[in-house]
Amino acid sequence: MFGYVAPLKSELKVREFEVYNAYYCAICRAVKRRYGQLPRLLLSYDAVFFAMLAASLAGGAEALSFHSFRCFNNPAKKRNEAAPSAAIDYAADILAFLGWLSLKDRNADRDARNAAAGAAAFLGEAALRGAGRRAGERLGGKARACRECIAEQTALEAAKTPELDRAADPTGRFMAELMDFTDVPALREGLAARDMGCAHEAETLPAPLPLPELSEKLRALGYHLGRYIYMVDAADDLEKDQKSGAYNALLIKPIPAETLKTGISLDLARLGEISSALPLVYNKNIMDNIIYLGLNARLDEVLAEPK
Repeated sequence: MFGYVAPLKSELKVREFEVYNAYYCAICRAVKRRYGQLPRLLLSYDAVFFAMLAASLAGGAEALSFHSFRCFNNPAKKRNEAAPSAAIDYAADILAFLGWLSLKDRNADRDARNAAAGAAAFLGEAALRGAGRRAGERLGGKARACRECIAEQTALEAAKTPELDRAADPTGRFMAELMDFTDVPALREGLAARDMGCAHEAETLPAPLPLPELSEKLRALGYHLGRYIYMVDAADDLEKDQKSGAYNALLIKPIPAETLKTGISLDLARLGEISSALPLVYNKNIMDNIIYLGLNARLDEVLAEPK
């Protein structure tokens, strides 16, 4: 996936960091269970955001359950993983699907001047094709909507669209589609169960939102997060794209770093507004860290790098 949606680790408590890593490990193991070993190489912290958000809104008791296991990377040391759940499986499906589409896009755009990179893109896409297609089948209509947005993204880039804001729109829309899990049957069941729980625990659980309102907020959250990801990625890849000749709106129409930061900060402000209105049940401190601290820190890091 992308690699820009992560917490600011220095501001997490030790327990919170352990919980965050437990979700990371759970997604890794879910990918292996659902798609085999190879797609685990695509794992990034972005997937954890999907899982933690869905678990916080629709998770049951399993959202607070953890199990110890031995990782093949370091079998001498036990690690914790979050209990298997619909939220973690959904994040694994998104990871496999987007990872395959990313490699498919790289394969289509591979540079004939760089034979090694071209061969890697070709082999990677071929190796993950089966997993990506299975993930797309599980995601159903969401996968079709994402493909349409990505096709539009490809057309905009082929036309060398100079406006970064316009180029970021399709990524925002496909992230909105994925972020709205209210139509995912297993997660919808969790939301319904939570509604029933609130009837008995009104003082301990934040009041749930009606599904249409929750869907609208999740889509808005995904849209602004997708725009953020696209624009930060454009800034991060500026030097690489300049050398390779790849499309980058910032090469066609440069934007001063401070102006770019101001524009991206508007999306971050909307993310904060939307997040604060979500009835998060679990791990709210971790989610707040990602939204309010982690995304800003990553933006500052990218813009501070010499281009």
